[in-house]
Amino acid sequence: MMNTENLIKTIKIVLVGNPNVGKSVIFHYLTGVYAEVSNYPGTTIEVAKALLENFAVADKAVEIIDTPGVYGISSFNDEEKATRDFVLDADYIINVVSATTLKRDLFLTKQLTELGKPTLLVINQYDEARLNKVEIDLKKLEQSLGIKVITSIAIKTKSLDVLKQKILDQLNLKENTFLVSETNVELEEDIKEFREKVLSRAEALLIAEGDLVVAERNAIVLDDSSSSLREKIYTRRRKEVNKIYSEIITKADFSKRAILGRLLLNPIIGTLVALAVLYFFLYQFLGVFIAGTIVDFLENQIFAKYYEPVVRMIVSSFLTINSGSLEPLIFTDFKAALGTFLAGDYGVLTLTITYLYGLLAPLVFGFYFGLAILEDCGYLPRLAVLTDGVLSRLGMNGRAIIPLILGGGCVTMAVVTTKLLKTKKEKIITMALLGLSIPCSAQLGVIQGLLSNIGGPLPWLIWSGVLFTVFVLAGTVMNKLIPGECGDFVSDIPPMRIPVLQNILKKTLSRSKVFLDEATPAFFIAAALVAFLQVTGILDNVINFCKPLMSEVLLLPKEVTLSFILGMVRRDFGAFGLMDIPMSAGQLITSCVVLTLFVPCIATVAVMIKESNWKSALIIWLSSWILALGCGALLARMLIHF
Repeated sequence: MMNTENLIKTIKIVLVGNPNVGKSVIFHYLTGVYAEVSNYPGTTIEVAKALLENFAVADKAVEIIDTPGVYGISSFNDEEKATRDFVLDADYIINVVSATTLKRDLFLTKQLTELGKPTLLVINQYDEARLNKVEIDLKKLEQSLGIKVITSIAIKTKSLDVLKQKILDQLNLKENTFLVSETNVELEEDIKEFREKVLSRAEALLIAEGDLVVAERNAIVLDDSSSSLREKIYTRRRKEVNKIYSEIITKADFSKRAILGRLLLNPIIGTLVALAVLYFFLYQFLGVFIAGTIVDFLENQIFAKYYEPVVRMIVSSFLTINSGSLEPLIFTDFKAALGTFLAGDYGVLTLTITYLYGLLAPLVFGFYFGLAILEDCGYLPRLAVLTDGVLSRLGMNGRAIIPLILGGGCVTMAVVTTKLLKTKKEKIITMALLGLSIPCSAQLGVIQGLLSNIGGPLPWLIWSGVLFTVFVLAGTVMNKLIPGECGDFVSDIPPMRIPVLQNILKKTLSRSKVFLDEATPAFFIAAALVAFLQVTGILDNVINFCKPLMSEVLLLPKEVTLSFILGMVRRDFGAFGLMDIPMSAGQLITSCVVLTLFVPCIATVAVMIKESNWKSALIIWLSSWILALGCGALLARMLIHF
């Protein structure tokens, strides 16, 4: 990344487009910085910015800005507000559209060209148009819009090389790649009144379209006639887009590809597919293969056999008392305690490293790998539509599926994304359900591994059945008690696609790195704390103090107390603590359920306070105690002979 301290000005190039057109892939290629690329609405609400990789024009840096996916720019929602402000401040605009939804996308294109900003149109996903024998007259499209048009296949580097070269030619003044569209006589007449009062044509157009924020910035008061003027501009724009589309498209038939997508929206077929996805993804892939086969190999064949013995030998050699020395007993005790701290059962150099790279890393990678496949093939937005009816009964809507699914990766991150939800009621309910019943990827993987060791799908069905019941009952109760209504759900449905392995791996590695970068320091701190409690004897006292709760209420061994202590720091720590405790099948299922329902980790509680308030976070935290212990006590007695 280049040093910009001495640069005088930054040239701003803004990527604008509808959701799911591939802007973020293009952004990553141009900047070398990864941005979330997801086929469900909402994930690009936070704008990504980075410098054009390895390039500067004289004393000027070139900044690429990836804006949220929008259908127009105005002040109707947060995404449009953010995009509008970046567009008004932009030096150049790259409008990315999809060849598969060109008729829809060109409405935004037409609005951008009418703003009077230097613009380049990129028709992405062009390979899908050719696959369906759709012919687009690019020259006629250029003539109609008055700007240059290029095609791209964002998943293939070669096509993006052309785009980057076009940008470089413009910046080096070798070619006019970004053109300003010619003015429209009728439109000029519509905005004439405002054009005389503001500095830019773009602001005049937005005010004419009824953008109250831009009008207020320019001290302009809009009257009732503004809505009719906006309708007039929109109607004319839609007619012009329809005319352009009919002239440039020779054939447009995506019916074959759409059949599968429509089937996944069918309530019966979609539900069966969703259950199959859960079974193969959570149980077979994440539980049996990753948490079972892969983790078992890494833990027992690599770390337990080779890594930990070597570490213990090195620590022991380093702390060995020289023969014949007369060291004070207190110093000998200190060395023994230090050895336990570094390489004991909970040592920071043994257990911590084994859990991080032998267990946590493959589990997190496996979760994000599976999630990336579901995203890139276009399945998740269909799941959102499919679940809208059910979630609306719980005080949410289909949009809430975004944080709920992301909670399977990291609950803390998922709580942050509740800002995508429109009403306070939706946010509180979604936040509470994330804290009460959604396990993070690391915890999920370990639990699935523990349950798969029992054998058969029954333990997994019991565990998931309890969580589902808690999810539905808690949501239903909160929907009744919390005042307000959930917002309407409108979702863009992208076409079904075959995921590209390179993109899936790139996304998986990036997400896994972010997760591990956050988890690693916390892991070492928690391990150091537990090791300290162990060598000082405090840990044994805490375990003995909680023995009545474990043995009398939950019917579990007293050693499970450690898992609860760790779970309060991070949920995945708690699940790891169960791995070496001898338990019956019923006790293991009970402990897995209780730990999943147990209190959110410290980071999640902090984010809950930030996104809502401390009262809501405290209620959720206390409720999770009651819920976890209550369900655990009931389940323990039901499974006492299992």
